[in-house]
Amino acid sequence: MLLVLLAAAVGALAGPMLRARIFRHSVPAEQWVRTDCPSCGHRLVPGGWRGLVTVLPPTGRCPGCRERVGPAFGLVEATGAASFAVLALVGGSWLELAAFWWIAAAGVALVFIDVAVHRLPDSLTLSAFAGALVLLGAAALVDDRLSGFGLAVLYGLALAFCYLVLVLVYPAGMGLGDVKLALVLGLALGWFGGVVVVLGAAAGFLLAGLYAAALLVLRRAGRKDSIAHGPAMLGGALVALVVVA
Repeated sequence: MLLVLLAAAVGALAGPMLRARIFRHSVPAEQWVRTDCPSCGHRLVPGGWRGLVTVLPPTGRCPGCRERVGPAFGLVEATGAASFAVLALVGGSWLELAAFWWIAAAGVALVFIDVAVHRLPDSLTLSAFAGALVLLGAAALVDDRLSGFGLAVLYGLALAFCYLVLVLVYPAGMGLGDVKLALVLGLALGWFGGVVVVLGAAAGFLLAGLYAAALLVLRRAGRKDSIAHGPAMLGGALVALVVVA
């Protein structure tokens, strides 16, 4: 219980930093990133290394003009707290937990970005993969699980390939960002074996279908509207890890 509470606190404290990532990337693909408040021009996320450690207030409003520049008050922080706490229940070494928290931090930002502008930026998906690769690789060395780590990498590549095939068959359904996210999630789920990878992928598609159906029933989307798939992928992976735990 103490670990779960600690995890929730870490996730909540990461919220303001994740808000800066969400604000920076919640723009159309052709714009790439943004740094200034669209209402008053106040610089919110500076360029260079300073932008990586910038935080935005949990209110979701610009400190200069008080206009909305992000998700509602406390929503990012609550999502981070819940995700980190659930992953703490999965167990494992501190290196494993750090790897899953690293992915979760990027995942929280990706959820809000994908819902807002249907983007999964490379800077978040690829950094999530690189960090998880290093941390799980270190865990494999410490715990003598190199063969399992190698299989996890292969599972990540396999899941990414499956998504790439889907993109090539039906480009309107999902994009290359989903393929890169599948690489990350396949690595994380593959750490627990191939069955968990299949379970996580299936849960992701199920959640995406339920979400799409709900939007249609509520008349929030039409049959031809595109729907963010990244949140469902992340949710499905989380469901699979909870089942494993």
